[in-house]
Amino acid sequence: MNVGQLCSRDLISVPASATLSEVARLMHDQHIGSVVVIKSPLDRPVAVGVITDRDVVRAQLQRTADLSRLRAEDVMTPNPLVLSEDSQPEDAVRKMRARAVRRAPVVDAHGTLIGLVSTDDLVAHIGRQLGNIARVVALQPMREAERAPAQGSEWACPPSHC
Repeated sequence: MNVGQLCSRDLISVPASATLSEVARLMHDQHIGSVVVIKSPLDRPVAVGVITDRDVVRAQLQRTADLSRLRAEDVMTPNPLVLSEDSQPEDAVRKMRARAVRRAPVVDAHGTLIGLVSTDDLVAHIGRQLGNIARVVALQPMREAERAPAQGSEWACPPSHC
């Protein structure tokens, strides 16, 4: 499984010129905690930043400005970590940890923005993998019992050695 299969493809993005009040309203209405800021022709969006709900609050408190006077590009985290859809989850975790980010835009082979992967997506994937390993561990004693020689067979442990 790769990042392209794990990411959310119903990505919400805004142009860099969007007002922060528009961004905040969109985040509220869509029940999301972040948006990707794009600059590009609309048919091939390119991620230039990320805005989180925390960024919106911080911008208003630090700048004491009306959100309608601030633009997305004024408060976004620029140069976001962008991952290829072919990236492996382990590589995504390593890169996200190195950049201390919880979300990363995902692009296809042509560099077109196709989704957003979050630590939640990666934790869910790793959790499924751990569940699979736990099932193997749980099945191991049953498999061994199936393969054990029958009582009294020549493979059985002599009483003096058991």
